[in-house]
Amino acid sequence: MPQTQTAPPPGAKWAFVFLWLFVMADFARPEDVFRIPFHFQLIFGASASLAYLAALVTGRVRLLWSRELTLVLLLTVWFTLGVPFAFWRAESFATLTQVWLKTLLSFFLLSQTLTTVSRIRKLLWAIILSELLVTCVSIALSGRSELRVGDRVSGVSAGLLGWNYFGIAVAHICPYIGALYVCRRSSVKTCVLVATLAAMMWMLVLTASRGGFLNVLFSIALTWWFVLRGSSRGRIAGAVAVLCLFLSVARAPDVFWVRVQTIWSNADVSGNDTVSAAEESTRGRKLLLDRAIMYTLQYPIFGVGIGNFGNINGTEVGRPDAWYSTHNTFTEISAEAGVPALLFFVLLLATVLGHMRQVAERFDGDPGNRELRLLARATLASAMSLAFGWFFANLAYDRYSYYSAGIAAGLWIFARQRSTAATFEPQSRSLIKPLTSTNLYPESV
Repeated sequence: MPQTQTAPPPGAKWAFVFLWLFVMADFARPEDVFRIPFHFQLIFGASASLAYLAALVTGRVRLLWSRELTLVLLLTVWFTLGVPFAFWRAESFATLTQVWLKTLLSFFLLSQTLTTVSRIRKLLWAIILSELLVTCVSIALSGRSELRVGDRVSGVSAGLLGWNYFGIAVAHICPYIGALYVCRRSSVKTCVLVATLAAMMWMLVLTASRGGFLNVLFSIALTWWFVLRGSSRGRIAGAVAVLCLFLSVARAPDVFWVRVQTIWSNADVSGNDTVSAAEESTRGRKLLLDRAIMYTLQYPIFGVGIGNFGNINGTEVGRPDAWYSTHNTFTEISAEAGVPALLFFVLLLATVLGHMRQVAERFDGDPGNRELRLLARATLASAMSLAFGWFFANLAYDRYSYYSAGIAAGLWIFARQRSTAATFEPQSRSLIKPLTSTNLYPESV
């Protein structure tokens, strides 16, 4: 009989505490909000890493392997191998060391410390409270000229608070807001969840991002299907989400309506600067997409080097709008790191979706593991929403793209604690293998 994994040792406690603080700082970015030169992410991230390393060396924790972690490590290896072949090796090396390795470290800590439902719930509250804070501050300061480009509003902080990226942040967290509401009956927490949702919906229309708006619509539909429709509280939450979105759209500024209408209509670009800018943005992105596909075909093995698309494209095309990134995560990876890296990336997404589907199916109808099942379904919806957003933004190396995968790895490990491998099999045939000891990576090293 295969053995299930033991509960996470208490030695990982301080690593999780510092990781929780890191996530708060990562999403809220207080140095941007309060204009202080203090690197909270660096301090808390380094503390979490040292705490985990100390626990690992002293034997208080064991290294937990998962398919998600293996695929992220394979991405790291391929990104590294491609540096000598990059168009501009210095830029590729800087992207690897200053961006990707930070993403790898945050994902690793997520996969190693999120080994209980309680910890995952606490991490989600850190993200929600951070987004509530920074969104409210952005709305309060939206009249400032430095936060506006024309009639559009950007966030007060960097990270995911700018235009398309904000829509991705909203779409990413919506399923978790629904799951936490269904699981918790605290009136205070309910008010916080509703306030967060309402603030994010209003900020969404202020950004006037077409891709972000479509992403949120897609996320709400997925949240309803996977998380909310199965209970009366869930149906109430779905109605509240739709109401918040409807009220925000109804009172949206003109720039939002003008830009959204360009999705389905060919407006007169000569008579409206906003329409002209939107159409120009669309043409520019089509150019970038075409060039990214061209570079993928020309350099299929290692690509042009991570972080190098804008450099090589701008140099060869010689146009101002050619110096941007691809605005598409999938072509960003294929053009900059090659087809093998794209394959690893897609396999990572498929693994997250497959694992979360299996967890949700295994504990369906089990009242003792209801929260585990809902969080798995929420992670499934969140990962799908994130994948939709990848078509409108370049987030291949950004750590925000890997939060759902880190949560999924933790849920997968916890699910194996709750079920023996012999009984943890899909009820229907699929391409995903049963969760047995013969097809899983070692639980510990």
